[in-house]
Amino acid sequence: MIDVGCGCCRLLRGVWMRAGLESRLMWRDLPAAVRGEIASRGGASVLQAVSQKGGFTSGLAARLLLADGRRVFVKGMPTEHPLAGMYEQEAAVAAAVPPSFSSPALLWSGGIEDWILLLFDDVHGRHPSLAPGSADLPAVLATLASMEELLSPCSYAGARPVAEAMARVSSCWRTLAADQPGDLAPWCVRHLADLAEWETRWMPAAEGDTLLHADLRPDNMVRDHAGGEVFVVDWAFGYRGAAWFDAAWLVPYLIMDGHTPESAEAVLAGIPAWESADPDAVTALAVSAAGHWELARRRPSRPTLRAHQDREATAALAWTTYRTGWQ
Repeated sequence: MIDVGCGCCRLLRGVWMRAGLESRLMWRDLPAAVRGEIASRGGASVLQAVSQKGGFTSGLAARLLLADGRRVFVKGMPTEHPLAGMYEQEAAVAAAVPPSFSSPALLWSGGIEDWILLLFDDVHGRHPSLAPGSADLPAVLATLASMEELLSPCSYAGARPVAEAMARVSSCWRTLAADQPGDLAPWCVRHLADLAEWETRWMPAAEGDTLLHADLRPDNMVRDHAGGEVFVVDWAFGYRGAAWFDAAWLVPYLIMDGHTPESAEAVLAGIPAWESADPDAVTALAVSAAGHWELARRRPSRPTLRAHQDREATAALAWTTYRTGWQ
């Protein structure tokens, strides 16, 4: 470990504080000593660094071209940042993902003074489209179908049961019922008691021994330009449970990309974990997801995240009204 404390890190913390949560830290913002240590861990000097846009945190995310021709991906966060613990969690989960599964290999992770850093193999690709008729869908579904087989039994010893980890997510309709917002949609108001009663019903059926990603969405997937394979990235949670959970969690994102709830579910036909899921449990998860986003979109948030929360809430509520059939 090298000493990159004192002035360099104080300067970098100033960059982070000025940037707030709206802007990503760039490769150039890193102290030279930290960049040098990353190159050392990667095994060659860095010829080119392309900082990545998007995402919902201000953490470093950069694709690096090394002098020996290899490409790696580095992400990191100052340890003072409120989300630094998620990066530590991701490092632990990513190290446990079986190499047979389509996920970039974790090459190294660790702390360099005031930073937590993760170094991965780079996947030269793009986020897949889930739109109706997209050429990416077969590859997405192939990866999704492999999860139950390749991620069972759960390889991450620290994995929490998904129902336990997401208990707070499944109490949001009750929170909304206790302090009902004036702008809640009439359909939600009519069915508020039923929504609150249903939002935990998915939990018993989610028991299982598959390593779950628990945040499967297009921006957590990369389709390789060369081979067309879809890789799953950003293992910030790593829960343990039944494989149908990850398949069902993808439905609102299919809706957000242009599917109807009915066609979104039809896309998943043939995925064994989805086909074997208890229908009431799937409905209850839809209810829970809708409650989570309806509550989240009413809490203080930055504009970029608020737009995402609004879209999530709209899609999850559309899925819920379809699943329940309530008028």
